[in-house]
Amino acid sequence: VRDHGTTANVVGILRGTDPVLRDEAIVIGGHYDHLGHGGEGSLAPDSHLPHLGADDNASGVAAMLGVARSIGLQARMSRPPIHSLLFCAFTGEEIGLVGSGHMVDDPPRPIESIEAMLNMDMVGRLRDNKLMVMGTGTAAELPLLVANTNTAIGHFDLKTSTDGYGPSDHSSFYKRQIPVLFLFTGAHADYHKPSDT
Repeated sequence: VRDHGTTANVVGILRGTDPVLRDEAIVIGGHYDHLGHGGEGSLAPDSHLPHLGADDNASGVAAMLGVARSIGLQARMSRPPIHSLLFCAFTGEEIGLVGSGHMVDDPPRPIESIEAMLNMDMVGRLRDNKLMVMGTGTAAELPLLVANTNTAIGHFDLKTSTDGYGPSDHSSFYKRQIPVLFLFTGAHADYHKPSDT
């Protein structure tokens, strides 16, 4: 038995400054939903305790908000982005990419204007400096962009994958031929359990 309810994506925009590129957007997002008190999808099926979802995916939403804050501060210091940026907290990822699916079906701006999508899901448990970046094969410029960015700011031990499909919101965009990158710090024993705190 499923409950019915209403939910929503939360979207903010920071408009770009370039006369051409400001009409194109880069989506930066992560999903804010989780499993409630367990049930379907829980890996602790006998537990009816709150499944808080600290890593899946409060970590991705926190990272997205951190990016928005940082770029917003730079914009206020006379260094605004040249592309428009759509910051999205998606709903309904756990029940089938509902929020991101809705966004690509009924976007706040024409779908053709979305240049790329960066998805962060389960980015809160970095171990041994290993960061997984999936989707590097979805646009010709992405492998070099990822490598150069890592050299400039991160020096992570990157594990990359070229595939744009996967069990998270970026797949909705890739199905519409939009290049994607998916950041992920790996699975762990608390995944989909009340202990993901």
